[in-house]
Amino acid sequence: MDYLDRQIDVEPHLIERIVNKKRLAVSAMLIMLAAIIAITFLLPRKYRADLKVLLKNERVNPIVSSGQDAEGLYYLDEVSEARINTESELMRSRALLREVALRTGLDAQEHARSEEKRTDLAINHLEEKLTIAPIRRSNIIAASYITKDPQQAAVILKTLMEQYLEFHLRLHSAPGMVSVYQQMAANYATERDAAQTKLNEFKMQHTLTSLPDEKALTIQRVADLSKQWSDVQVALKRSQNQGRRLQEVIGSTPAIVEKERRSIPNQMETEQLNVALINLQSKRVEAAARYQPTDRVIRDLDSQIQLTQDALRKAQQNKTEEVSTERNSLHVSVQGDLIKTDIELAGLTQQAREIQTQLITEQKRIVSLDNQTATYDNLTKAVSRLTDLNQTYEKKVYEAQAGELLDKQGVANVAIVEEPRIPSTPVSPKRGLMLLIGTVWSAAFGIALALIVDLKERRIQSPYELELALGAPVVGLIPANAAIPGYDDKTAKIYSSLHRQTVHPAWRLS
Repeated sequence: MDYLDRQIDVEPHLIERIVNKKRLAVSAMLIMLAAIIAITFLLPRKYRADLKVLLKNERVNPIVSSGQDAEGLYYLDEVSEARINTESELMRSRALLREVALRTGLDAQEHARSEEKRTDLAINHLEEKLTIAPIRRSNIIAASYITKDPQQAAVILKTLMEQYLEFHLRLHSAPGMVSVYQQMAANYATERDAAQTKLNEFKMQHTLTSLPDEKALTIQRVADLSKQWSDVQVALKRSQNQGRRLQEVIGSTPAIVEKERRSIPNQMETEQLNVALINLQSKRVEAAARYQPTDRVIRDLDSQIQLTQDALRKAQQNKTEEVSTERNSLHVSVQGDLIKTDIELAGLTQQAREIQTQLITEQKRIVSLDNQTATYDNLTKAVSRLTDLNQTYEKKVYEAQAGELLDKQGVANVAIVEEPRIPSTPVSPKRGLMLLIGTVWSAAFGIALALIVDLKERRIQSPYELELALGAPVVGLIPANAAIPGYDDKTAKIYSSLHRQTVHPAWRLS
């Protein structure tokens, strides 16, 4: 075996070091364990009482405001984190804890000269022992109180619960608001009646029922009349054009037309001339019997006979024409159409005048209504606004009355999930766990102490330490009870001599 191998073989292990100081390790462990056992059984028992409060959204919290838009505050189904934190801070408030301390007599257990000082100390101790925290991802606030007396823990949490509910109702309610809302509703009702009276007087003065409706109807009538006016103007222009065309036709059309034309000879004139001619010839025959042809009587009769014959020849040559006429049917028809057109034109002209008169009247009505609109709208808006305010505050009266009734019955948006009760099992000390941890700790303490003492001790206890001290290798090991031949009773002296004379003055043999 070479030198390095021998070095490794002789180096002490951790367990050997502990075994070398086993008495010290065991003694330290027992002493520590005894102290832990004593502390475990001497520690006073502490009891914890629990309280759990659920936040919910069942009651509408009214908002005290004079505005029309102020309605009751109604939370949604999800309780906000801000609301949870608000309720938690309310439970932690010193005002609430002060009431709890005074009602449970915690201030009397403090030792101080002044009453205020005792109360402050009681509140401080109550804050130290009281734990209030919301449960994660829930609407529940958990409160716990730890003390030596289990009954006191339950009483303190029960008092805390009662005071918290009282504070919650006090802070979320508005006492005395019923009378305030009733007075405001009455005032707005009086103002509304006065505004309604003014509006009625204005309507009577201007003969109105509903100005917007009348204005809309008047505008509609104006639109209808304008359309009628346009239609009448078109019809009037059409009638005028038709009348002009008919007059042109009448002017170019004869009133009477020839129906039949006949040629008739002059028989009566011819007969008369023949009779006259015969008479003249008879007279000439009589005269010829008495007078000479050259006589004047005969010449006159011949001249008359000649003239009568000429007249007879002319009468026989000239014939009389007979012409029959009648009224022109086209002229009559056109004249009738013209009469109808004139009548229609007169009617359209009169209708146009009437429509124009109505249109002017309605347009003046619109102007008058426009001038009255501002005053009418102001009065109407005032009546509507005051009516809404009156109805709003009448509704608020009912809400406030319902809120007061709920306050009297203690109905709130919080509910007690778990009421505090007197705990029967202490929460501390946990003796089994403390003894287990104490045993492990004591063992670890004894082992650590043995190692520390062994490492700090300067006595040589192994061949490895001896080699380090002498700077030379160990040749062999002689057991303590081995008999050395040839030395007999001198072995003890040799061992003692080696024990006193070491190479290094800081080391000695064990």
